[in-house]
Amino acid sequence: MRDFTRFVSLKRLFVTSSVILFSGASLVAHALAPDASWFSPAPQLAPPDISEQRYSYELAKSALAKDDLATFRQHYARLGDYPLVPYLDYALIKDTISLDSRRQVDRFLETNSGSFLAYKVREQWLYYLATQQQWDTYLAYYQDMGQSRLECYSLYARLEAGDQTINDEVAALWSEGKSHPKACDKLFDRWMRQDGLTNEIAWQRFLNAMEKNRRSLAKYVSRKMDGKYREYADLYIKVDAQPSLIKQHRVFSEQSPEMQHIIARGVQRLARYQPKDALYHWELYEAAQMFDPSISTETKIHLAKRLTWNDYTQEAADLIAKSQELRSSYVVEYLIREGLKNQEWENILSWINAMDESEQQSDRWLYWRARAQDELKLETETEALSSQAIYHKISKNRSFYGFLASDILGQKYSLEHETVTVLPSTLLLVEKMPSMLRAKELWLRGNYEEAQAEWRFAVKKMDEKEIVAAGRIAQNWGWYNKAIVAMIISKQWNDLDLRFPLAYEDAIAKVSASTNLEPNFIYAIARQESAFSERARSSAGAMGLMQLMPATARQTALKSGIKHRDQYLLDPEYNINLGSQYMTELMQQFNGNRILAIAAYNAGPHRVNRWVSGIPKNQPFDVWIETIPFKETRGYVQNVLAFSVIYAYRMGKESTLITEKETKIHL
Repeated sequence: MRDFTRFVSLKRLFVTSSVILFSGASLVAHALAPDASWFSPAPQLAPPDISEQRYSYELAKSALAKDDLATFRQHYARLGDYPLVPYLDYALIKDTISLDSRRQVDRFLETNSGSFLAYKVREQWLYYLATQQQWDTYLAYYQDMGQSRLECYSLYARLEAGDQTINDEVAALWSEGKSHPKACDKLFDRWMRQDGLTNEIAWQRFLNAMEKNRRSLAKYVSRKMDGKYREYADLYIKVDAQPSLIKQHRVFSEQSPEMQHIIARGVQRLARYQPKDALYHWELYEAAQMFDPSISTETKIHLAKRLTWNDYTQEAADLIAKSQELRSSYVVEYLIREGLKNQEWENILSWINAMDESEQQSDRWLYWRARAQDELKLETETEALSSQAIYHKISKNRSFYGFLASDILGQKYSLEHETVTVLPSTLLLVEKMPSMLRAKELWLRGNYEEAQAEWRFAVKKMDEKEIVAAGRIAQNWGWYNKAIVAMIISKQWNDLDLRFPLAYEDAIAKVSASTNLEPNFIYAIARQESAFSERARSSAGAMGLMQLMPATARQTALKSGIKHRDQYLLDPEYNINLGSQYMTELMQQFNGNRILAIAAYNAGPHRVNRWVSGIPKNQPFDVWIETIPFKETRGYVQNVLAFSVIYAYRMGKESTLITEKETKIHL
């Protein structure tokens, strides 16, 4: 296990968590002394050792943090070509920024164009200029950086400059259905004083806010309206709170776009608790109103979903049958899965035929078409449409359904592996890029957020071959996640060496021996959970390679007699060990059935127990997987099983997608 105190001690020496590379020391010289001679290092007989540079860098950082400029200069002069020299330059700009900093900023932006920290310097400079109300200069440096605050300052600067063309831009920004940062207040106040805000714009923001269920914001916006629009907003709010009001058709008889929005909201809200009533009233309203097609389609999709969720599947089917635009929606898939639960194969085939052609041709629905034809013993018009022909077609693909088809046909899996060729010159070019040197050094030091930012900005400027090279280089470092990401960005799906790296081989082999879990199975879980991002944290709080929740980790560690602290979960070897121990518990609980254990790892064993206890006797395993209630868990199980096959291939072993024992789904 890594020594976590090493990372803590490193971070304490940093002046700022943001970092940058700068190719020369001139910026520091200009910032600190008119005479730049101090920073030129003495002639050296050999390039400085990287460990010495790292040591000098830490000392320079420490001195700068203490405002000890003399010591800082001494250590800075010894850094040579150390990749992280620009951290110091960035720290100086940030800490000493003033209106006199323009030359340093220009030099920095020019030298580091397109880099992560050029972005950070521009950001800091723009915020400073805004505080000083230097609007002309602000506009000269402004670029769209995806930040609302900076965008608001930019629009305000253009107002100050007398730009009369920005009304639509301000209106579009203001009407978003969310609260805006305080930096936008001055812009919006001035825009409103110049009569930029109209009832129509306020109504649009009101609708946007209600669509996102931000009711407090919507009520605030409603006070910006007057006359008829204020009445519309008040009625909308009432219907939202009391959807049964929508049954009083006389109140909603007005023919207008605003009333259509109110009616649609009421019907959708009523459908949450009374979907059949909501459908009845919607059909009456649709006969009386000429609804905008987008409002009509959205409402009918909502109704179909609510009907299916409340087991009114026939009503949902009838609704969809009347509307071609609904057939590519989520609801058709829901109806197919409802049919699968009860093995209603004729209905399943009928609903697959109702899908858009492109969806019908996916591996998933081709597989279920063939399964339905087999169950119904259907004779097809041509051999090309037969279930055997379909199985042969999808068995050529590296997918869960392709592997299932291969099992039915009794043939080997198609892995479609193809190594992407990258010239040595391209590898050398990418490896020597300053941004890549920065990313590597940051990653080695444990500065993961900054390392990822540098790598991300570097890749933005690369062509396809260079991106693949960056992925291969990152994998050579041991930064496996970036190899996977590079393949995604470059859409190189068939290079399995990079997409499915044999990461942490020794740790996985050791854990496999102690838990009796197959190594390819452990690999598959880690690959699916985090794509080997060792510092990964989910929104729910899961941590590390195998994405363990802290509470689960503590319980597992206690049962296994393993010393535990939550921060240990960010150590790859520790996380692999504990995650495998937890999976071993689940495998024991579910009698060695990986399908159920995988589902439990994702959704929790209590849910899996409930899902299994409610199924018909002898339900086929593929039906059970396809009808797992949670879409995330459904995809998770399919991916881990497929990844297990791929990792067995990567390790030179034979593997089976599903064992004979696993074809029986029961507790």
